[in-house]
Amino acid sequence: MRIVVFFSGTGTNLKSILEHQKKYNYEVCSCFTNNPIAGGIGFCNEYKIDCKIIDHKNFNDREKYDGLINSYLENLNPDLIVLAGYMRIMSKSLVDNWEGQIINIHPSLLPKYPGLHTHQRALEAKDKVHGSTIHFVTSELDSGPIIRQESFEIEPSDNEESLINKVKNLEHKIYPETISFLIKQ
Repeated sequence: MRIVVFFSGTGTNLKSILEHQKKYNYEVCSCFTNNPIAGGIGFCNEYKIDCKIIDHKNFNDREKYDGLINSYLENLNPDLIVLAGYMRIMSKSLVDNWEGQIINIHPSLLPKYPGLHTHQRALEAKDKVHGSTIHFVTSELDSGPIIRQESFEIEPSDNEESLINKVKNLEHKIYPETISFLIKQ
């Protein structure tokens, strides 16, 4: 299975996905970022993976920007598009073009806490558990069909930083596994 990984920041999930390619029998054929200074670009260089960079700040029109992304994807024709910390909302037309082939990982137990600040929101709500959700992407934010959820208990000593670290460690394990599971479908 050939996958493309989209990211916007540090790329820790990207790194985990790259590290597990052989173990789980998928190939990262390319990566994409909207952020020309994203830390994940370093992992692309380290693993010698092509990384397409299109800075969204150079575009006033989301449809035109996503049209360039669609052309990039059409040229690659990947089996799966994996969003790993990609912090842009995709246009409906782009999502519709690749329906059923885009997955995302979100740092909450959806449908709780779509969007941002999920860890702080879980703490403020005094939740007993927290975790991560892998789901198919639809044009409605963080609401596509759930593929997998994993959770852990929130300890009394947990704060936003500790939850961030626990969720990242969990995601680094379950995202490559889930990609592998989808290959076998």
